[in-house]
Amino acid sequence: MKPLETFLNYSEMLPGARVSHLVYSFWEFSVAPDLTQPVTHEVFPDGCVSIFYYRNERKNFSMLGLNGLTLELFKTEVFPGDTYWSARFSPAANRAVLQANPADFTTQSSFDEKFLPHLTEGLLKELDECRNFHQATAVYEKRFAALDITIESLDAKVVEAVRLIASTKDEIKIAEIAESLNLSARQLQRSFLHATGLTPKQFARVRRLRRAAIKFVNDKESKLADCAAEFGFTDQAHLSRECASLTGRSPKSFTEKARQIEHGNLI
Repeated sequence: MKPLETFLNYSEMLPGARVSHLVYSFWEFSVAPDLTQPVTHEVFPDGCVSIFYYRNERKNFSMLGLNGLTLELFKTEVFPGDTYWSARFSPAANRAVLQANPADFTTQSSFDEKFLPHLTEGLLKELDECRNFHQATAVYEKRFAALDITIESLDAKVVEAVRLIASTKDEIKIAEIAESLNLSARQLQRSFLHATGLTPKQFARVRRLRRAAIKFVNDKESKLADCAAEFGFTDQAHLSRECASLTGRSPKSFTEKARQIEHGNLI
């Protein structure tokens, strides 16, 4: 019997320049049609809101859905022939893109075009006509560019805070970020929560664990203690606690589960 990673594929793509301030990344997840039975897929928190398109041509079915902000694992059953194409919003643009408080959005497996019509009206039909991931990202980019949200209209200090948190390997102190932006820690927390739907500390936790997770997936020789040191965890036990809190698994169990998927580019 072929290993499961032969059937499951996941990859990410950076957005084009015209929407890079609105979109963190695009992602694709697919299940090979020759998989013999459904499997349980675990979606780990990434600190972002994503709108996704799902289709299964064997079932002649497609729909739109939304991954809301959460710090908890989400489980779903996936089936042979499933394809998902998604746009993951840049956290600093969450409120501007959604035109509402991002903290109010929970994961919805499906919705109609009356939900977020400025984003979704006619979108399902356009994505139905796409034959591959690249065509789907072009549809998403055109849709988001039409919103006419400029980077100047976003909170520049939140944009920079997100960049600092996302780009720093080691543990980063929120008070130091606030100071570098000439804000108090309380001012940063309030502005960050308003724009993104998460506190800076929550976003930093998710992003740091995600960086470690990418290391687990890409480097099969990596040691837990080395990863803990590289990504600023106090020690191996700290990394284990964070992994259990955010994924419901130990680092070893998480790695085994993640390696059941063939990963392409990861951002």
